[in-house]
Amino acid sequence: MPSKVSCLYVLTVVCWASALWYLSVSRPSSSYVGQASVPQRQVAKSKNVTFNNIRTRPLNPHSFDFLINEPKKCETNVPFLVILISTTHKEFDARQAIRETWGDENNFNGIRIVTLFLLGKNTDSVLNQMVEQESQIFHDIVVEDFIDSYHNLTLKTLMGMRWVATFCSKAKYVMKTDSDIFVNMDNLVYKLLKPTTKPRRRYFTGYVINGGPIRDVRSKWYMPRDLYPDSKYPPFCSGTGYVFSADVAELIYKTSLHTRLLHLEDVYVGLCLRKLGIHPFQNSGFNHWKMAYSLCRYRRVITVHQISPEEMHRIWNDMSSKKHLRC
Repeated sequence: MPSKVSCLYVLTVVCWASALWYLSVSRPSSSYVGQASVPQRQVAKSKNVTFNNIRTRPLNPHSFDFLINEPKKCETNVPFLVILISTTHKEFDARQAIRETWGDENNFNGIRIVTLFLLGKNTDSVLNQMVEQESQIFHDIVVEDFIDSYHNLTLKTLMGMRWVATFCSKAKYVMKTDSDIFVNMDNLVYKLLKPTTKPRRRYFTGYVINGGPIRDVRSKWYMPRDLYPDSKYPPFCSGTGYVFSADVAELIYKTSLHTRLLHLEDVYVGLCLRKLGIHPFQNSGFNHWKMAYSLCRYRRVITVHQISPEEMHRIWNDMSSKKHLRC
C-alpha cells in the first residue's frame, strides 16, 4: 500500500502541473515577475561623499520575516555541510531532480549534509500555496517575505546567511549554489573540504572573478554609477557556486547590515568579504559555464552550470554507476 508521503508527493506533482498549466494559459507572464525591493538611493552630490563612507552606514537592516522556515534542521545532529540553493517558485522539477541526485542528504554515510532551497515571496498566491505544500512534504524550503525576483537575489543569499548564523552556526561548511547547477559531491566533500581534517575558519573559495562594473544599460549585469561609482569590483566568486566556512555566514550577514545593497549578489558578497579582510581563494573546479558531459571531464570538476533536471538525472546516474571505471 502506498505510503502517505508517496501519495502526497504524487498529489504535489499533479497540483504543480495543473497550476502551471492554468497560469500559462489564463494569466499574462508579467504577473509572475516580482518587483525589485532593492532601494535605489541617490548619492548626494558632495565632494566629501565617497563610496567608502556610503558602504559603512547602516543601510540594509534586512527586516524580513520567515514565511516558511526549518529552524530545527540542525538541532539533533550538527551538519558537516549546509547547501543553500537559490531557486524560484516554478522550478519544482529542478528541486526534485536535486533531491534525487547530488542534493540527497543521505548520500554520505556518517557525514551529515543539510540541503535547503531559498525563495522569496511570489506575487502569485497560487505559486506560494504550491511551495507551502511542497515544504510540508520535504521540509527543505526556507522563504522570507521579500518579493522573489532577479533583482532581489542578494536578499535571498543574505537570508541563507542569516539562517545559517541563527539556526545552524555549528556547521563546518556552507555551499551557496543555484538550481541549475550540477555538483560533484565526491570532489566537494572528500577532495576540497576533507571531513577528517580540522575545519578552516574565515575560508571562502569558488571561481574568483576580477572585473569591473558594466555600464551598458542593456546588460543583465548593468551597474549604474550612482550605485557603484568605482571602476573595479573587489575579487568575488561567481554566484553559481561558492563554498565557505560556516563562521563566515554570520560575518557576512552582520557586515551586510551596514553595507549598501547591490542587486548583483556575487559582487555584493565580494564587497562584504573585502570589508572583513577575507580574500576568496581561486579553485578551478568551480565552473560557471555549461560543459558538455563526459565521465572523465565531470570527475575533475566541482560545479557545472546550466544543467536541466533531465541532464541532472542522466549525469548522476552515469557517474554513480561507473565509479569503478578509470579515466
